[in-house]
Amino acid sequence: MARIAVIGAGAMGSAFCQPLADNGNDVRLWGTHLDDHIIDELKAGRDHPKHKYPLPKAVQPFYHREFADAVKDAEMIVMAVTSDALGSVFEQVASCLRPGMIVGSVSKGFDYDQSGAVALLPNILEERLPAELHGKIDFVFVAGPCKAVEVLWKVPTSVTYASRNIEAAKKLQKVAQTDVYNIDVTTDVIGTETCAAMKNAYCVGLGMAEGFPKQKGGFLHKNTKGALFTYAVQEMGLLSQALGGTWGPVLGLPGIGDLELTGEAGRNRTLGEVLGGGKSATDAVKEMREKDITVEGYPAIRFGWELVQALAKEEKIKLEELPLLAGLYRILYEDIPSHPEIKRLVALCTEMNLSDQRK
Repeated sequence: MARIAVIGAGAMGSAFCQPLADNGNDVRLWGTHLDDHIIDELKAGRDHPKHKYPLPKAVQPFYHREFADAVKDAEMIVMAVTSDALGSVFEQVASCLRPGMIVGSVSKGFDYDQSGAVALLPNILEERLPAELHGKIDFVFVAGPCKAVEVLWKVPTSVTYASRNIEAAKKLQKVAQTDVYNIDVTTDVIGTETCAAMKNAYCVGLGMAEGFPKQKGGFLHKNTKGALFTYAVQEMGLLSQALGGTWGPVLGLPGIGDLELTGEAGRNRTLGEVLGGGKSATDAVKEMREKDITVEGYPAIRFGWELVQALAKEEKIKLEELPLLAGLYRILYEDIPSHPEIKRLVALCTEMNLSDQRK
């Protein structure tokens, strides 16, 4: 049994408590100041308000003001807050870390590092680690096709745990794996986290194909979606390599697995559907913000495109190698109509593939 503190009581953080509790661990769920209403419900013994489903009774909920109690004597910490809050929250967590501890993360996305450059989340955490703990804390990053509520429902699930120290990944695997929550491990942190961040961006494009029937006489665009899926995988692979990762995670659970799942349902697909239905990006994003719906794929497209531009300046990648990402940026940030742009992109990506085959 391990003492584990999960930092963030939102959808994924709360769901991650399920397999941990099923394995008999001492599980504490700490909510940020934005999670007080969630902790209210959990302390009262009611269902988690986002999932409308109960957490295991063994999970102990803590308010943000109870941070010291939540992390007391914890052997492992799991970060489960949004990417834009990860750095600031981890600064608080870092004060309680001890040499030899494992820090897991189910957060996904990008943020700006302390130099102002776009960075994957491992960089955001590592740069905030106190100097005296450098090399003494192992990070483990979780990715793969994993809808939070289905983890609570104990639906058969498979995910990847990535760590530069494979033994750390195996240690977290040991305390979390159950007969339905399955885990594989890898040392390719970069490839894993590239997929975790970029699949949200590309799934906005997949959602557009689902929305096109609304403006194209009701005709389905599954052919289009299949093509976009293929080219999204290719571009994630190229970006992974440019950053120093491999194709392994791209062709596994973090890449094609999570891309398929996220493209089937969720907020990223919903934004794409609205765009595919004919709305401009300005109107679509405004509508979702008015409904208080946060879409990770929207900033991920901007972060991804900024990152690719930086990599191109370093001659690690060529901008023309990622036309789909460039097109998604044009649709989302330059208000280019979605259908003619996607039509152009599918033709362009296909021609690029043919050119590669002729070489």
